[in-house]
Amino acid sequence: MRPSCCRLAGLRCTSARAGRRKLHTAGAGRPLLSFKRGITSDLLGVLDSWHKEGQGNCCQWRGVKCSNRTGHILRLDLRNRHAETQTINENIFPGGYYGDTALVGQISNSLLTMDRLVHLDLSMNFLQGPSGRMPEFLGSLTRLRYLNLSGIPFSGRVPPQLGNLSNLQHLDLSCQIGTGRMYSRDISWVARIPKLRSLGMNSVNLSTIVDWPYVVNMIPSLKALNLRFCSLSTANHSLPHINLTKLERLDLSDNTFAHPMARGWFWNLTGLQHLYLVGTQLYGQAPDALAHMTSLQVLDLSGNPNMGGMSSTSFKHLCSLKILDLSWCQIVENIKDIIGRMPQCPLNKLQVLRLGYNNISGNMPDQTAHLTSLVVLDISVNNLNGGIPHGVGLLSSLSRLDLSSNNLSGPVPSEIGMLGNLTMMNLEGNNLTGDFTEEHFASLTKLKSLDLSGNSLRITVDPDWIPPFSLEEVELSSCQLGPSFPAWLQFQVDALRVELSSTGIVDRLPDWFNTTFAKVTYLHISNNEISGRLPANMEFMSLQFFFINSNTLTGEIPNLPRNITFLDMSENSLTGNLPSNIGTPDLISLVLISNQITGHIPESLCKAEALYALDLSNNLLEGQLP
Repeated sequence: MRPSCCRLAGLRCTSARAGRRKLHTAGAGRPLLSFKRGITSDLLGVLDSWHKEGQGNCCQWRGVKCSNRTGHILRLDLRNRHAETQTINENIFPGGYYGDTALVGQISNSLLTMDRLVHLDLSMNFLQGPSGRMPEFLGSLTRLRYLNLSGIPFSGRVPPQLGNLSNLQHLDLSCQIGTGRMYSRDISWVARIPKLRSLGMNSVNLSTIVDWPYVVNMIPSLKALNLRFCSLSTANHSLPHINLTKLERLDLSDNTFAHPMARGWFWNLTGLQHLYLVGTQLYGQAPDALAHMTSLQVLDLSGNPNMGGMSSTSFKHLCSLKILDLSWCQIVENIKDIIGRMPQCPLNKLQVLRLGYNNISGNMPDQTAHLTSLVVLDISVNNLNGGIPHGVGLLSSLSRLDLSSNNLSGPVPSEIGMLGNLTMMNLEGNNLTGDFTEEHFASLTKLKSLDLSGNSLRITVDPDWIPPFSLEEVELSSCQLGPSFPAWLQFQVDALRVELSSTGIVDRLPDWFNTTFAKVTYLHISNNEISGRLPANMEFMSLQFFFINSNTLTGEIPNLPRNITFLDMSENSLTGNLPSNIGTPDLISLVLISNQITGHIPESLCKAEALYALDLSNNLLEGQLP
């Protein structure tokens, strides 16, 4: 091998390739600075590193990635990751206000000079510019493989020039919820992107397009198609040949199809893994073809109230199914029949079963061996009767159990205390009776939310009992807890919501009330016989909602929690003057009916600019209104 002249001379030389890379890097900063000039607000300082003095090293700027070989800019990622979003069907939707974290301005055509750009993510920002339209010049960035403009509140037509991006693999144009929507009257341009693997057009108005399935069927590479809330009017199509053999995810939720479910063209997509048809007004039962969709992992048919019965719909052979949501479907059937049609496979994979808000009746089956993989079981707001079966203790993977608002009766089996993975238990609004003992809580070390309210249960535990859990939500209204204030609650220092109304407490507030409930924002302990004085240092509690009406409290009202918004202390025997800080800025409702409060109404009440409801009647107040 012949040595280079640099080596022969003992010199350190820069290769021509390195020189070209340095030249490209030096020039690459100019279009970025031009892009920055189109940004009128950057409250988080996302582009602070973008400045003229450093443009020779622009590849180190935030959101910029360059080629190590040539120095060309390959990726520009300025997604607003602080934005409030909604997760719907495992899909991130822009939602809420995020102007205080977003880049504001317009998308500069200086991007056109970045002719090697393959990845562009400007999502969740306010970059719609003065026109509010999506720039047509984006269709000239022909090297792009990834383009994400979701959450930018564009309006007007989706530019068909995007069809020129023949190298695109990922395209997301999903609109922001609650803003002006983009529209398209013709999406045939999508078929000109042959390598497209993921297409998101959630909330884009496609109401005039009828042939949309034929267009997407021309893209055999497609793996994910998200067309939620697009005002599509029908899915009743007959495709002579299915090209979408690679499609794994299809979301058509919140479109109004209003035709028999069995006529949907998508039932022939046997490779689908995720199918979302939430709120599509499809009616009737799913076709027999569902039994052949053995790759399905997620099936969400919720929010279709005209489905009726499911007597001919079987999920027995869907051995890959992990999530099944049939809530809000007005299903009229026996729970045993429904459970009997769940997947019955050598390896159970079903983790989430949602059947809430239907007309399901009957007794829960005791034998549920094929459901032992369940993590979430929700049969709330139905007409279940009989008792909770002892077999519930075998659902050892269960994290969330919701049987609320049914007609369940009898005692709760102690086997429920075997569910060591349980984080949420909701049995509210049934006719359950009997004792709820320490055995019922024995292994519930992960429990965070407990709701037994609306039943006639007796919580019978030893006064010295230390619970194995630390709850965030404690809802026990109408259960029998008294006469003593439950001592075990003093260990629930992470509680945020506590409901103990009508629980037979005949006692004073304990000394630990302020410290244990320091984080609580919602506290409801009305309709008991709680006596004595309120704690003096309530001012530093986090309470926003405090209901302690219909008790036997005495003494003066102390200074109120600073964040209080709703306060009801009516029908006690409180005396003395109103506290000086009663006019907290966030106060919305103040009810002190039927006490023995004296003195004048303090002028500080006028500072409560948000006050909507005020009732001080049946007291001993005097003087003028402030």
